[in-house]
Amino acid sequence: MTQKIRQFARLGLVFLTCVLFAAYIPYQADASFSDRVIRVGLYYGSNALPSANLANEVGSGYQFGTYSSSGTFSPIGSTTQEKITVCKDANLYLSGGSFYEPPTAADYQLIGAYHIQMPDTYATYEAAAQAAAAYPYGFPAYVNGKYVVRFEFYSSAVNAEADAAAYNGAQVVGGSKTCYTVVNTATGQILFEFDNNGDYLGIQPMSSGERAQTWFKGYRYYGGFQYMRRSGNDISVINFVNEDLYVSGVLPYEFVVNNDLESLKAGAVAIRTFSRATTKHNALGFDICNTTDCQVYRGVYTGAGAQLVLDAVEQTGGQCAYYNGKLIEALYFSSDGGATEDAINAWGSDVPYLKGKLDPYETSISFNGKSWSYTVTPSDIQSLLQNRGYNCGTVTGLEVTKTTAMGNVNELTVTDGSGKKFTFTGDNVRVLQNLSGVTYMSRRFQITPIGSQPSGNASTTTGDTSFSVYDGNTTTQSDTITVITGSGTQQVTAPATVITGSGTVTVGESSGSGSGSTQTGSGQGWIITGGGYGHNIGMSQWGAYAMGQQGYTYEDILKFYYTGITIQ
Repeated sequence: MTQKIRQFARLGLVFLTCVLFAAYIPYQADASFSDRVIRVGLYYGSNALPSANLANEVGSGYQFGTYSSSGTFSPIGSTTQEKITVCKDANLYLSGGSFYEPPTAADYQLIGAYHIQMPDTYATYEAAAQAAAAYPYGFPAYVNGKYVVRFEFYSSAVNAEADAAAYNGAQVVGGSKTCYTVVNTATGQILFEFDNNGDYLGIQPMSSGERAQTWFKGYRYYGGFQYMRRSGNDISVINFVNEDLYVSGVLPYEFVVNNDLESLKAGAVAIRTFSRATTKHNALGFDICNTTDCQVYRGVYTGAGAQLVLDAVEQTGGQCAYYNGKLIEALYFSSDGGATEDAINAWGSDVPYLKGKLDPYETSISFNGKSWSYTVTPSDIQSLLQNRGYNCGTVTGLEVTKTTAMGNVNELTVTDGSGKKFTFTGDNVRVLQNLSGVTYMSRRFQITPIGSQPSGNASTTTGDTSFSVYDGNTTTQSDTITVITGSGTQQVTAPATVITGSGTVTVGESSGSGSGSTQTGSGQGWIITGGGYGHNIGMSQWGAYAMGQQGYTYEDILKFYYTGITIQ
């Protein structure tokens, strides 16, 4: 009883306003948009939440209910509150508009998980809400297909028992692993609870014909939300959204929005195709996630070019890419540095529409990652491999040992002082992107041991001699260099012997190989020079933009990067 008095003192007397059960108004898609619904995982697994705040941006209040797997929403209740929080049924602590478990501040308000439930049931949400107003901290609940009244809140069942005895037929409930509690974000007042035979709670913003928009975790989203307590744990949050509005929430974060409609249309088709074809998250109860593991999705886009994004989505409405009548896996990446690659050389599967080809388009534009050069030391590489679990000693060699027909790297070998070799193949050749200071990395690069010839996609010819000159940003080749001698400056041809802090070193010697391999030992380190960013499989995002700038249509772009496809 003492705890209850403290709760009254903290909150003051809270009167529950009986909310009317407004008619459900679903989102009505424009005629140009499809009616297919995408289920996007926003928070799940290790990122699941004990509570999730929502706030109306466009719309007024929320419907409570359930979603079918196809995205049909069935309402069971509503609130006019515009800022609500969905919590798992556990003791939570409100401080500064956020909910914690356990408390992280001295000044907090307990939202207890245990309540008193009256025995009567009601046919409608409105009737239960009206009856709940007669009880302290009363609220309606939907439990196993029936509406009931619950009231009060306690931190344990024991604390609730004495008060429950004063009500005929009342019982203590709470702490259910299948229950969801909806509260007023600002006050912590409980608005509604849902515990329906293990069903997941759905929440749909109410709107009068507008596309409702809801704030969640710093982003605005179209559509509604589903809350899932898998195995009774924290809450997974899934966004149920119209397919084309989903595409509009991916397109500006994956493709270049810079006044080029055709490349955006190509991106829209690729994004839509990928979202329909992927099944990797079905076991978790949704179609696709919102990260680079699938496609970056951040809801409503309001930045520069927002109308162009919507135009690209609308003008390609429903269109996807197919190969032999089946949806393709529409992979894409930032830039290729000059050539895409066969999927088999990255992941071991021969995919007929994911074939490598020389890319002449990226060279016509400028962008971050177009070309890059990094200097790495033996200790850099040793630390990298050791951090990844390899028993690697002092690194003495770093070498490209295989390239593909497109000139991309397909095998990278590291050698330590004991002669042990560590070989990376396929997409793992990009292992160097984990080095500190390495911002961009693709499969298209060459390695220059300091003081020697490069290796990789720039092949050498037996007997050639030249200097690798590094200016701090890029490496170039020169047959001669200018040196300072005791009698002035002098042109020197390769090879030449120079004095360093470690002794004399011969630089500019031929590697003696026509395959792109090189002298691998370098006590000083290596220069990694290349271009592009990503796995090189499928469509280059910057290449698509470059093609659009050169007057190609979105179909031209898609059919260049995806071999033998049709667009339907």
